Amino acid sequence: NKSNILYSLFPTEMLESNNLLTFNGLANSSAYHTFLLDEERGRLFVGAKDHVLSFNLVDINLDMQLISWPPSPSRRDECKWAGKDVQRECSNFIKVLQPFNQTHLYVCGTGAFHPVCAYVEVGKRPEDNIFQLGSSSFENGRGKSPYDPKLLTASMLIDGELYAGTSADFMGRDFAIFRTLGKHHPIRTEQHDSRWLNDPRFISVHLIPESDNPEDDKIYLFFRENAIDGEQTSKATHARIGQLCKNDFGGHRSLVNKWTTFLKARLICSVPGLNGIDTHFDELQDVFLMSSKDPKNPIIYAVFTTSSNIFKGSAVCMYSMADIRRVFLGPYAHRDGPNYQWVPFLGRVPYPRPGTVRRPITQLIMIINILSTKSTLK
Repeated sequence: NKSNILYSLFPTEMLESNNLLTFNGLANSSAYHTFLLDEERGRLFVGAKDHVLSFNLVDINLDMQLISWPPSPSRRDECKWAGKDVQRECSNFIKVLQPFNQTHLYVCGTGAFHPVCAYVEVGKRPEDNIFQLGSSSFENGRGKSPYDPKLLTASMLIDGELYAGTSADFMGRDFAIFRTLGKHHPIRTEQHDSRWLNDPRFISVHLIPESDNPEDDKIYLFFRENAIDGEQTSKATHARIGQLCKNDFGGHRSLVNKWTTFLKARLICSVPGLNGIDTHFDELQDVFLMSSKDPKNPIIYAVFTTSSNIFKGSAVCMYSMADIRRVFLGPYAHRDGPNYQWVPFLGRVPYPRPGTVRRPITQLIMIINILSTKSTLK
């Protein structure tokens, strides 16, 4: 049996290797948290506080380009009057940085608690040397970027449509998974319903083909959220994977403009065996998809930390798409009984089955399944 070994380099070792280039930052900016790698242009785009930056991949200090995009003075004042911290909250923190077409990026920021989006022109070829904000086409960023810069968001632009998991209100209480832009009407998860999302923190969004037919494509979202009532006696965090059909256009009656194919399952990452029963790594931090020869079956690596008071640590767990797809086929759970607890669903599964592509269902059954995993500890 072959073992997987993870090697870590400390900052001092990286400096000594002479393979590390440093960027000292801007005097009036911070929060370099949003990144977009563009290998064709040889650039790394970075979203920061009040700025969008473009770096040369060979040497980040060679020809850095900069766009300044602060909120207007009136927006900053409104944010201050609402009781927010001027330095830490009343700026435009870039949260969305996505390729829109061959010549533009789509960028969204918090806008001093007034989310805003715009298009950044980058040119078609590297030699065009274009990097400028299209200031005449600002758009409302609600449902795309959070209001609060402290909140995590995840997004992906697919065929002109933006899929985003974010908070959609000033107070940071209305969390949802949205699809905006494009030719279809906006669509989202149910508002203020913990069965859909329970105070989530979104990590990443990915498109994974289901078959050779693009109509079967599915969107997968990775996030962590508070355990739903009945899942655990004490307050706890659970890691989740959510699934949506790309061609879901909403349902009827109570599901108008709402997803009809949304399913979610729990991602379990723990030491295998009886001795690992209390070793759950539930704080999902990041996700990486490694491509394989079959685009329908990438290998998923997820990085976790612990929220346990019993032990502290971190882990990398690996998941296969075969396991993930198997979980979304059932069995399912629903709320039932005098205490309205989550219990296995033993009735006849509706037809079409929940999550079925191309034939939206008109009733939603939430699932909370356990996904088995191989674990490689770090």
